[in-house]
Amino acid sequence: MDALAHSLEAYCSPFFHPMAEGIALECIRIIKECLPRVYENGKDITARGYMLVASSMGSTAFQKGLGAIHSLSHPVNSIYNTHHGLTNAVFMPYVLIKNRKAIEDKIVLLSKFIGLRENSFDSFIKWILDIRKQLNIPNTIKEIGVDPQDFDKLSKMAKVDPSTASNPISLSEDEFIELYKSSYYGKLDN
Repeated sequence: MDALAHSLEAYCSPFFHPMAEGIALECIRIIKECLPRVYENGKDITARGYMLVASSMGSTAFQKGLGAIHSLSHPVNSIYNTHHGLTNAVFMPYVLIKNRKAIEDKIVLLSKFIGLRENSFDSFIKWILDIRKQLNIPNTIKEIGVDPQDFDKLSKMAKVDPSTASNPISLSEDEFIELYKSSYYGKLDN
């Protein structure tokens, strides 16, 4: 899920890097095809090989930038010692929805590229929620032990995280607090 976060945020970054963007697209397609296969059957060597390639592609793609998924995750990872990829996966739909106005057209194209039945922002969010469910990823940061009393401190850290600069929209500390609240209470609207 970290490779997916890397590629998805790179793809959505407003910065210019066509090669990284192309790598991100193909990485997301590979993950859609292979991650569920690996999860269901760890002996699927072909799918595991593709996921290894996707991991490398994701780290290449994020030359273009990351975003608020990582900005929110990094403080939680450091304070609560949570798994980075898992934490990114929990934040993913909340950040996508927050960024919707800036990324919707790109996500529609991405939905088509990865072969979703419906090419829309909502169908992409549904795919993210479905894959999280399939992989038994929690829906909220409450489920991974984050304490709401830390939201102010976490938001200050998120605001100055290097990933924040390449998020598709500018976010204030208050907006980071709202994202932490949404992801704590499972509020998937904007």
